[in-house]
Amino acid sequence: MKNIHVLCSLPLIALLFLQCAASRKLNMAEKNAETVRLWFEEGWNHNRNEELLDRVFAPDWEDGNPLRADQTVGIEGMRQFVKFYQKAFADAHFTITHLFATDKQVAIRYEVSAVHIGDAFGVPKTGKHFTSTGILIYDMEKGKIKRTWQELDLMGILKQLKPEE
Repeated sequence: MKNIHVLCSLPLIALLFLQCAASRKLNMAEKNAETVRLWFEEGWNHNRNEELLDRVFAPDWEDGNPLRADQTVGIEGMRQFVKFYQKAFADAHFTITHLFATDKQVAIRYEVSAVHIGDAFGVPKTGKHFTSTGILIYDMEKGKIKRTWQELDLMGILKQLKPEE
């Protein structure tokens, strides 16, 4: 009789185990999404990048962006990118329009507006305001960004920064 109770309870135990695993994945997906939101809303939009680097990025972060093939690895590499961006663009504001998160990756589509105040993309400063869109895919590890891939409308940016004829 005791064996029957054990056998009957096995499906319930398996179901609880699966629900716990699914719940852990969901919780990690939510944590990953919050990490990326924090980086954009507080880091970029409120100029808190420097203080958030260790919280948001894995120590061995890598950039998969072909525009920056020589990008330094790790938090120092992201620090260098932030400094480049801040020297090239002012009044930047990012809006996340789409966000998809799992326990291992986050993907976003964003809109950005900024003023071109320094050399970027081979273009000397123009002082012009521009808007653009882009897509970022992040590999996540323990709630931090481990690797980044970015696609942006570089041609659209260059067209807006083009000198008037």
